[in-house]
Amino acid sequence: MGLKLWQRIIINMIFPIAISLALIYVELRNVGKIHQSFNIVEVVDDINLLLLELRRYEKNILLLIEEKENLKLFHDTIGALRVKAASIENEIVLRTNTAYYFNMMKNIDLYEDTFDSLVSTIEKKHRLMEGIRPLGREIENKSSDKNMALILRKYEKNYFLFKEKKAMDEVFDISGTMIDSNPAIKQAIEPYLKAFKDIVANDASQNTTLQQMRTCAREIEKYTTGFSHKERTHVNTVMINGERAFLYAALFIIFSTIAIGYMVSQNMIRVMREMEHAFDKISEDSFTHLVKTDGPDEIKSFIGAYNRIVSKLNYNLKDTTNKITAADRELLQKQTEITAKNSAIRAMSAEILTMVQEKPLTLVQTPIRSLVLDAIAASSYTPRGVSISSNIELLPDMLPIDAPIIRLALVNVIKNALRFTPYGGKVIVTGKVEDSHAAIYVCDTGTGIPGDIVEKIYDPFFTTYEGAPGLGLTIARAAIERHGGTIAVDQTLPGDGTTIKILLPLPYSTLEAKVQ
Repeated sequence: MGLKLWQRIIINMIFPIAISLALIYVELRNVGKIHQSFNIVEVVDDINLLLLELRRYEKNILLLIEEKENLKLFHDTIGALRVKAASIENEIVLRTNTAYYFNMMKNIDLYEDTFDSLVSTIEKKHRLMEGIRPLGREIENKSSDKNMALILRKYEKNYFLFKEKKAMDEVFDISGTMIDSNPAIKQAIEPYLKAFKDIVANDASQNTTLQQMRTCAREIEKYTTGFSHKERTHVNTVMINGERAFLYAALFIIFSTIAIGYMVSQNMIRVMREMEHAFDKISEDSFTHLVKTDGPDEIKSFIGAYNRIVSKLNYNLKDTTNKITAADRELLQKQTEITAKNSAIRAMSAEILTMVQEKPLTLVQTPIRSLVLDAIAASSYTPRGVSISSNIELLPDMLPIDAPIIRLALVNVIKNALRFTPYGGKVIVTGKVEDSHAAIYVCDTGTGIPGDIVEKIYDPFFTTYEGAPGLGLTIARAAIERHGGTIAVDQTLPGDGTTIKILLPLPYSTLEAKVQ
């Protein structure tokens, strides 16, 4: 009884496989060294991950996010980092030197010390901020010029929020002006200025400490990265030697396989040529050619499967063609329906634009802050993870407006900002009084508006967002301008977001009250 094809191939392949396995076995003895090196690299990677965690807790504390919890986590994490570093002390000293290890640990200690100093400055800032608020209110109560006192507090807040040098200078200048015009206020302003100077000095100290802390973090990362590079180089050297052994074994197996394959393939060439002819027929869309050749049992099974598939393909060809034709008709119908829906949406938006442009305005004293919050609520469905917030306390209490039309304008502007803000971005709505107008700003962190289309965004039916009718900002401008206001792009930078500014005129009575 003769051997089957697979049995003959296995017998012929035993010898080259045995030689190849012997070569591989020699190199596998180095796996232990590679495993040890990988463990060291894993520890170093863990140290780098802990360092990233420390930087996150550091930023959380700077951003006033759960300070006490992050403070504890910081100290716990830096303790874990020390333990990890100590666990590979011998390996670090062996691969580098003693000074390398101790300098790294010294920077870890210095990093923790500067962090504690940073926390102290933050806590001090909290106390100073709490202390300056009643002093500011006292100035407002005692000042004869309430408007000047309010401006002083505004620049104080601008400094606290944005650290503007101009705001700091204005605080000092306005304080001097108030003392010159009303010497009696000096007793209230002097402790206020002292507290403000303490905050400025504390901010400078905080910035210096933060810079030193970041320098320490970079030094720690430099040491860990350098050692990781050395260990990876060692692993690469061992791996290269192993790769060579595997390459030699693979080449030996390949050449042996070629030789053995050549010997056994001669009996199959005739069958393969017949199969090649059959596949050529398939490529010509002919499913009627069946293979009627003889060969080994394994090949016969393959030929039988081929003949069954070709027969089935030939049987189902017409049915498949009919199904594809029906699917094409269905897709064409759906495309027609979508086109009709888009046309209906555009028509509806055009009707809304006409209503906003032509409907007589019904001006009613309206609580503008509540209207803005209502527009935000109506626009703030953000499935892509975009947050929206507001800061509108400085808007006036009431404005004589046609509330539904202004609400529609605000909803369109806010929705447009949300639409072009990527995942994880923010939209902020702020409001205040500027000269004789109520100013509303809608700021996003999107990609910005390209300069060549800034002038086109209010054009009817102009849009860069697929599926949008392109009338949102057109409607918004028509509504605002009908109230005697303006809407414009206040700022747009590529990759840095866009700010839309809306101005609505204040009534004379509100302006008069503001001046008094």
